[in-house]
Amino acid sequence: MSDRGTGPVREERGPEPAPAAPRQWQTDMLSDLFRYPLDAGYADAAAARRKHGPLPAGTRRVRRIVTVVACLIIGVLFSVAYLQVVERAPGRATARAGLIRDIQQRQEHTDALARRAEALQAEVFELREEALADSSLGQLREVEAAAGMRKVTGDGVVVTMADGPNAAGERLAQVLDVDLQLVTNALWASGAEAISVNGQRLTAATPIRAAGSAIVVGNAHVISPYEVAAIGPPDMADRFNETETASVYRAYADDKQYEMRFDVDERDDLELPAAVMPRLRYATVPQPSPSGSPSPSTSPSGGGK
Repeated sequence: MSDRGTGPVREERGPEPAPAAPRQWQTDMLSDLFRYPLDAGYADAAAARRKHGPLPAGTRRVRRIVTVVACLIIGVLFSVAYLQVVERAPGRATARAGLIRDIQQRQEHTDALARRAEALQAEVFELREEALADSSLGQLREVEAAAGMRKVTGDGVVVTMADGPNAAGERLAQVLDVDLQLVTNALWASGAEAISVNGQRLTAATPIRAAGSAIVVGNAHVISPYEVAAIGPPDMADRFNETETASVYRAYADDKQYEMRFDVDERDDLELPAAVMPRLRYATVPQPSPSGSPSPSTSPSGGGK
């Protein structure tokens, strides 16, 4: 031990350490690349040439001929591939034009069927009104208008939304199905009595959903620009403009990164078409009871039983 008063304390010397193993250097690919920039194959070829002398003239001539033939074969293959691509280009253009023509024909057929369905639905309405008593007509019309099954007219609001110029690269600059859902919900909350999206009337069972990169309202495919038309009370436009939904989309429209179109216009004499009558799943035509008095309808809950 050492004395504290005489100087710094020194550590007691321990056993002698074991001799260190010889340091081994591992091969570093980058170091080898800088150290030996010439490929080993070139060095071997140069050494063989120094040892055996240059190749005979016949061998060099044969190698040159083989090289030329290989280059010609490769050039012919590239030429054939290019000609095949050029030859198939008109076929692809023809097929694309055929697909576009087929889509247009099917769209015209769908529009014709929609017009026929609307005419048949109007005929059903007329026959129904002829069969019903006058006292029930007013109530029936109000119920059908509220359910979206009757064409309605009136003053209201048209909200126009469209994709921004950079929608292809910026997803938030594109109008999505959820945007139309939020806008229609805000219009309902602002007092809207009837709403349509690009001419497709909304009912309680009309979904607004995405199908791939497209937006589908009910069973109809709608494209940008989207016009959400709503008929409602005179103050509906002011109430909608004060909603948080309108503020959010105005911010998207003012932002240079998105530049989404969002306009709110008050319109007079809007006309919203009727929705296509859905197929009834549970309702049936009531049958007269044997006593002659109408049988009571059953509520969905069965009266709590």
